[in-house]
Amino acid sequence: MKEYLEIFDEHNQPTNQQLLRREVHASGHWHRTAQVYVFNYRNELLCNLRSPAKDLFPMLWDVSIGGHLAPGESYKACALRELGEELGLKPEPENLEFITTTKIDGQDKVAQLLDREHAGIFLYRTNLELADFNFQKEEIVKLQYLPLNKVKASLRAAAPEIQFIPLQQHYLSNLALIEQHL
Repeated sequence: MKEYLEIFDEHNQPTNQQLLRREVHASGHWHRTAQVYVFNYRNELLCNLRSPAKDLFPMLWDVSIGGHLAPGESYKACALRELGEELGLKPEPENLEFITTTKIDGQDKVAQLLDREHAGIFLYRTNLELADFNFQKEEIVKLQYLPLNKVKASLRAAAPEIQFIPLQQHYLSNLALIEQHL
């Protein structure tokens, strides 16, 4: 199935265009995504190792669960859908806390793709243990709860212990905002 994304300008205004996902990333068009930062009751962050089949940033650790908004979809609807698809969760909408919308201007140098996103950032708290998640094997290789200080230290390190998607400043800014809500 071909995945079309709605195109936006740099200021998150619609351009009334839809393009194939691959074309969006090849050409660097702005589009929308939702990112959900999942924390457990110990304030540990749920991180996921991306599948080797991913077109962007395969086999790197990600600090959030998320994906692209379908044309006409809201940030919150996408965040809820992605929690269902990627983790097997069916959270109540009121349990998903909107934090902010932010811009990401990233590049996967290995795949030679541009990732320009207007990302809706959300916080979701859960009491689930790792074994309780029914994660999507096509998207995720492994899940791990990590202490927030360890995640931030890896994001700041010149030679990090954990290889995250190379959007360190974006993640650190989001985590600083999210910490105010924990």
